[in-house]
Amino acid sequence: MIVDKLFFVVYISGPNREVCMKPKIVIGVVIIIAAVIFLFYSGFQDNAAYYLTVSELFAKEDLAPHDGVRVHGYVDPTSINWDPQAIQVTFLLHEGGDTLHVHYKGVKPDQLADAQRVVAEGHLRADGVFQANRIMLKCPSKYEVAEAAIR
Repeated sequence: MIVDKLFFVVYISGPNREVCMKPKIVIGVVIIIAAVIFLFYSGFQDNAAYYLTVSELFAKEDLAPHDGVRVHGYVDPTSINWDPQAIQVTFLLHEGGDTLHVHYKGVKPDQLADAQRVVAEGHLRADGVFQANRIMLKCPSKYEVAEAAIR
């Protein structure tokens, strides 16, 4: 590889040919490749977040307020409190003898009362309430319900 300082041209010689690339093109290609790698990596980081159970969340000591986490638990259907004026829902998640108060600002999922398992994504506030910004439900299958009714 020879760098011609007068013309700022990079010559890469190979066995069959010489390729001439200007530094602007080389720098541009390197920047594009770095940007693609960064976007790929950051996309994996966002989606690679696993969930903690309610018990694990309470046991985690290095969790700072406003650290984003996903929490898995079982919804207490009697604790669901929907406020249509404020467009918010509160409910309790329980797992392993621990209970977590969850506050979600947004439309109540239709199947929340039927959901057996819930994964709430958000952060634990300083007052111990989990502020969810997304709720994912694991609802029982209609085939499981029909099968249980037959027995």
